[in-house]
Order: sequence, then structure tokens, then C-alpha cells
Amino acid sequence: MHISWDDLQTVEALVRLESLESAARELGLRHSSVSRRIAALEARLGAALFMRGTRLAPTKLARGMAERASAMRAAAVEIEAAVSAEQRHRAQRLVVTTNDVLAPLLFLALSKTGSSPSVDVLVSDTELALAPGEVDLALRPSQDPSGVLRGRRLGTLRLGVYRAPTARPGWVLPSPSLRAKLSMRWWRHVPDDTNATITCNSLLGIRDACRAGFGRSVLPCFLAQDDPGLRLERELDGGPLVWLLAPSAQKMNPQIRDARDALYAALRSIDGVFHHLVDSSRGS
Repeated sequence: MHISWDDLQTVEALVRLESLESAARELGLRHSSVSRRIAALEARLGAALFMRGTRLAPTKLARGMAERASAMRAAAVEIEAAVSAEQRHRAQRLVVTTNDVLAPLLFLALSKTGSSPSVDVLVSDTELALAPGEVDLALRPSQDPSGVLRGRRLGTLRLGVYRAPTARPGWVLPSPSLRAKLSMRWWRHVPDDTNATITCNSLLGIRDACRAGFGRSVLPCFLAQDDPGLRLERELDGGPLVWLLAPSAQKMNPQIRDARDALYAALRSIDGVFHHLVDSSRGS
């Protein structure tokens, strides 16, 4: 039969403290609740745990249970200490995930929010799962985030065709793997049948190749607009919608909520990033 930890620690406390009132005080219960818990356990076991008299006298079965539960109690104290330490550590850190495209934008926004709490940034094109205490926020391009996430839309990312002032004719091409990324659908504006000197599997690499004069390409405006080595030929429509997302926990940690709000404000304050700023949220 299954015996719960609540029942075991009640038996252990009664054997160790030899007092119903003391055990109830340690367990944070009324002494009547402790008595009912022991009576219910004895009924399920079909055996007495304590002999009633002027004081409770533990039976051999109760002493054996208490001896083993004592080791469990010590382990429980260690677990509670470890969890408390981790919670204190987590309260001082913010974990944010984003992809290669938006990472430079994230770092720019973080520079505007200050350094408290400290931030762990996980850069991945894989959509990492958000879980309270593990990954707190995500900066992602998405048309419709899943229902398990709450978040705020920032706007559609501005895109443009950029080249160096003295660039060669033609294009710097994305590699097939880069062209296949769902977060970079803007590559449809780049011809795929042209001869090119440079093909690259990195967005930042493509920007650097354009700056070096190897041709033109499509870039998010925030990556190129302040670069004196690049010139905007024309702006494009159809940039991805960008969200700042958090897990749909029942109640968000106030520090995480404040960090999210500060990061959201910082992202929106950067000029020239979004084509349309949007005030919209999902479950925030």
C-alpha cells in the first residue's frame, strides 16, 4: 500500500517529540488534525501505531517507520535548502531565447534596460520550450504563437535591399539552408538562379559580404541602416511579425514581468526596426 510523506512525517514527529501538541506545532497543524491523520493511517494499516494513555506510546511498527522516515526528513530538509538556493539564484537571472536574426536586436534592447537582473541569452533557430524557472522569455518571429504562450506583438520587421556604394552588380546569395528557414521568408525577394560570387549560410555574413562590395541582398533594416558602408536601394513589404513571449504560467513572477515590460519598451524604442508598431497581447 502507498503511504504518503505527510503520514510518514506525522508518525516521525510524534515518535521524536513524544507530544501531540509539539508534533502539531512543528507540522503546522491542529492537534486534532494530527490525531485524525494517525487514526486514518492505523485504519488503513489495520494495526495500531500508538498506545493511548496518559501519553502516546509508539508501537514497534511506529518506531520502525519513524526510524526510516527520519532519514527521509533529513533529505527533505536538504532538498528544500537546494530549491531555496536555486530560487534565490533564479531571481537574480533572466533567461531569454531568440534566433540568429533577432539576436543583435535583443542585445541592443538589453543595453537600454540595464544589467539587473543578469541575463542568459540562448541563441537558437530551434524554438526552445519556455518553462518558468528555465527559459523566461522569447523574442521570436511568428504569425500565431501557440496557446501555451502569452506575449506581446512588437510589429512587422522592416526589410530592405542593401548594397555598398560601389558594389558589383548582382546578388550575395543565401545558402539553401538559410533560404529554407521559416523565420527568413524574405529570401523570396532574392533570385535563386543568378550567378553570384558569394553564397553564405549566415545572415551577418551576407551583410558583411554586401559591405565588402560583392553585391546586394535583403537585410532587416536594423542590421544595416546605421552602417556607413551600406546603402538602402529600396524598402520591402512582408517582413515577419515579431513577438516577445513568456510561458503561460498561472501567475508570472513579478521580477520576470517587470523585466519583460522593460525589454518590450526598449525594443519598441529603437528607431527603424519595425514597419508597423502594434499594441496587442496574448494573455499578458
